[in-house]
Amino acid sequence: MRIFLVSFLIFMILGTGGLVGLFEIGGKDLPSPSRLQTISPALKTTVYDRNDRIIGQFFREDRSLVTLDQLPPRLVAAFLAVEDRRFRRHWGIDLAGIVRAATHNLVTGQRHGASTITQQLARNLFLTREQTLKRKIKEAVLALRIEQAYSKDEILEMYLNQIYFGEGAYGVQAAARNFFGKDVGDLTLGECALLAGLPRNPRDYSPRRHPDRARTRRAIVLAAMESVGDISSRERARADAESLRVAAAPLPTTNAPYFMEMVRQFLTARYGSDSIYQDGLTVHTTLDLPLQQASERFLEDHITRLEEDTRSKTSRKRYLEKKAAGEKPKLRYLEGAALVLDAPSGAVLTLIGGRSFEESPFNRAVQAKRQPGSAMKPFVYLTAIERGFYPSYMIMDSPVVFNEPGQDPWSPQNYDHKFRGPVTLRYALQKSLNVPTIKLQEEFGPRAVIETARAAGITSPLPPYRSLALGTAEVSLMELTSAYAVFANDGIRVEPYFIDRVEDRLGNVVDEFRPERSEVLRPESVGLLDNMLRSVIDEGTGYGARRAGFTRPAAGKTGTTDDYTDAWFVGFTPRTVAGVWVGYDVKRTIGRRMTGAAAALPIWTNIMKEATRDREPLDFELPEGVVQVEVCSDTGLPASPQCPLGEMEYFLADHVPTDQCYLHGAHLDLRLRERWERLHSTTDWNNAPEEERYPNSDRATEAPHRQGEP
Repeated sequence: MRIFLVSFLIFMILGTGGLVGLFEIGGKDLPSPSRLQTISPALKTTVYDRNDRIIGQFFREDRSLVTLDQLPPRLVAAFLAVEDRRFRRHWGIDLAGIVRAATHNLVTGQRHGASTITQQLARNLFLTREQTLKRKIKEAVLALRIEQAYSKDEILEMYLNQIYFGEGAYGVQAAARNFFGKDVGDLTLGECALLAGLPRNPRDYSPRRHPDRARTRRAIVLAAMESVGDISSRERARADAESLRVAAAPLPTTNAPYFMEMVRQFLTARYGSDSIYQDGLTVHTTLDLPLQQASERFLEDHITRLEEDTRSKTSRKRYLEKKAAGEKPKLRYLEGAALVLDAPSGAVLTLIGGRSFEESPFNRAVQAKRQPGSAMKPFVYLTAIERGFYPSYMIMDSPVVFNEPGQDPWSPQNYDHKFRGPVTLRYALQKSLNVPTIKLQEEFGPRAVIETARAAGITSPLPPYRSLALGTAEVSLMELTSAYAVFANDGIRVEPYFIDRVEDRLGNVVDEFRPERSEVLRPESVGLLDNMLRSVIDEGTGYGARRAGFTRPAAGKTGTTDDYTDAWFVGFTPRTVAGVWVGYDVKRTIGRRMTGAAAALPIWTNIMKEATRDREPLDFELPEGVVQVEVCSDTGLPASPQCPLGEMEYFLADHVPTDQCYLHGAHLDLRLRERWERLHSTTDWNNAPEEERYPNSDRATEAPHRQGEP
């Protein structure tokens, strides 16, 4: 007997020493006690619009934290009954449970785990799921440390907020919302038991994928609850008879998906992806969610009508029908993009990069570069204003041919292939006439136009060709719309921005964004251009907005490219600027007569009506330095007392013509008339010396080009 006791004592000492040694080895590379004190699960980043409406969230683990006192007592009881009955009595490791599980495994040959809730929490927070002795030892050591750092209630609360339930749901609140469409506090007994049964095997016990297995697992949980006295047999039977009542799978967020992707990319570049998906950031953006949703509807409805009107064989409707039939159709349907900016601040109010982010995440509002057509013309006219031209200046709308060595002759045409003789600059812009615009650009050359466009914010390459005036250089919708915002903003450039501020999980402001304002264009020149662009909407190619009931003071410009491949409208009120583009990703005709006025303007009109609905009307204010003068309708020069027809026109104060109308019925002003009389014909015009054809600028090198249309 004495020998046995000595042997047993030696065995215990050696066994204890070995166990201590194992724990010493297993404790290496584990979190320190101080880190354990700051355990916090990964939290979602929530993105809000300008009025604190939730746009969407970023997360790898869909989790919303709840406190223990917010949980139904029977949900807690269900977890304890099925996962760790001795939770309140053990110190992180359940030795009795280990012995029981080992015996069960030896007798039945089946695998039966004995991890406590604390061990499961340790594994989920810091360890992998590899089935090795080393990992098991680390798990046990870490469980002991967690028990030393936290109370039982704190451990249980962390566990219930951390555990994975399948389908992206982490924690009991996210699981309750995911599977039952309700808050965790509203769960029934049967629903509590079902959730408690999921963490053991979320995939195989999923009530959506395997409802029969889910019922069986729920019954096991209910039986365990009854066996420990948490519920009666009657309550168990009633809960076991409940239907699963699983809610429909929640749809992924569709709120402003292109905008949300821009937010995600920005945050990732600035803070790293871990912060976005784990740190529970709060992001306040500039988006106006109701306007965004309305704009998406306007764009989709109008493009759908365009597809019907043009009888498109590649419409989105046909695409979806083929997809539903199991086919894999190509993405060839008509696309569109829209952007709305707050002019004074540069805030992005609405951004639509396409008709479906899921089908095509390519952001056409920012990434696509397309020819703007006549939407580029305002930069030509603004350049002219800066050089002393004025709205009533007369220019000849007549045939012209440009010859360059080694190239075919180019004879630009107007949209309707008609010529109108002498026209004012206001009329030429209002009706989007190509030939007068080209001739106007000849006065100073394309490079001067490029300088104006660059000042307004156009950064895309702009080759110095004659055809630049007709919008053959490619730009993005963001570039063009933000450049028009300079027109709305009295010549002040404000870089567009879409994030207002970022806060951490405690509400502390991490970052705040306010773009700088800089005056890039003379306000009096911009004010005169704005006045001309108002004519486009009031009397010109943008008049469809008035017919559709948009009555606010507004200015803008249509744009159409050859063969109707791109349709644009960009316009603004004193506070709001919006741009719309419609076209195919692979350039092809939208359809016959699908101009900017037909394909893009109706979308713009509806968006602007919505954007200005509840805002006080504002009119454009002409800046100092712009004066009004009566001019002769025949010559465009200041009227003399003898002029029978006069009208009021605007001028820069330092560029009012000093000559009065000199001859009624002479349809050209003196400068233009003299030049045409001197050059006699279009042939002489083309063969004239460079200093006469380009009196104010170096001649630009020519290259092949395409002709823009209004």
